Amino acid sequence: MKKNNNKKLIQLTSDLKSNISEKISKALMELAKEGDASVIPDLIQLLIQTNDRIIQNQIKHLLSDINDQNSAEVLMSELKKIEKDENLKQILPIFWESKLNLSEYLADFVEIGVDNDYLIALDCLTIIENMAGPFSESQLLEAQLHLKEYVENKSNSDERKSQILSEIAIFIKDQNEGIDADLLFD
Repeated sequence: MKKNNNKKLIQLTSDLKSNISEKISKALMELAKEGDASVIPDLIQLLIQTNDRIIQNQIKHLLSDINDQNSAEVLMSELKKIEKDENLKQILPIFWESKLNLSEYLADFVEIGVDNDYLIALDCLTIIENMAGPFSESQLLEAQLHLKEYVENKSNSDERKSQILSEIAIFIKDQNEGIDADLLFD
């Protein structure tokens, strides 16, 4: 998405709030050409609120096609605001389909995986496995801390989720042999 502050962008953003599917769909097609990162919050909000599957698919496709690396920060900021599991399940696939390098958000995705259910952890594993790296030592250490906290605090945990988080721990260990991920899972 390009940086763009003009009347057309304002009009397209306004059209997203319309109750007319055709108008929203047309605005989404134009935003794919004319939009910038400032519209991402509106797109995420519309994705969560609409029940129109065609509009949802258009938004998911538009967001996963973003190739402006500066948009990653905005996407992550919006992701962190989402509290409901069903909304996370709808939005996380955008990240594993994304063309953006999300390596600097490794620890964030580990935390989301730890804090939520099995299916969300599975989405996070997919996102993490698609990260290009390199990862900073601080990201690897923070990710390990989230995993270690999970192990120390797990009670009545889902065995499938534990397996997914174990795979994440192995991935992290493979990224930096100097940090002992073996301590995380027995």
